[in-house]
Amino acid sequence: MMETLETGDILECDYAGMTLRGTFITVRDGKTVVKLDSGYNIGISREHCRRIDRPVPVERAARPAHQDPSLPVLSIISTGGTIASRIDYRTGAVTSQFDADDILRAIPGLSGIAQYRTRQLYTILSENMTPAIWQELATAIYEEIEHGATGVIVTHGTDTMAYSAAAVSFMLDTPVPVVFVGDRPTARAATTR
Repeated sequence: MMETLETGDILECDYAGMTLRGTFITVRDGKTVVKLDSGYNIGISREHCRRIDRPVPVERAARPAHQDPSLPVLSIISTGGTIASRIDYRTGAVTSQFDADDILRAIPGLSGIAQYRTRQLYTILSENMTPAIWQELATAIYEEIEHGATGVIVTHGTDTMAYSAAAVSFMLDTPVPVVFVGDRPTARAATTR
């Protein structure tokens, strides 16, 4: 049985009669993606790779986001996508890692507009959204409204954001705005109300 790999693991992989060393990024299309020491990426079958080191992860110190209790409550539901991603400079991989609290810390001006409840529903890329996840998202939005949110912001990858917004708009009839936001300047935010 092969051991489970984590982003950042150091691997040696056998390829074309050579032993290549690099850093595990992810699995894509059934291939293990490794950033070689040369800086190039390679996709290789998992059985040709073995982990030789697992660096100790660096813990991030979380600062609490400032909240003004006199302001209206908005909910941020994070689903992942590039808007919730960061680059791992050790590997060159971009992965969904930020939660909604990280967004508040990254954009301090938001704290002057409202107070925020945050909820991390998923940390996936938008191409991995499914109808079952749309149902969970609609339920989460409904729950946030039931608990007093005067608006809901859904952070979402831009590739399928319009599909998710459309699906949710058919599932909910809401008294408050629900806004889907992504990260590309050319992306249009989809809204439902």
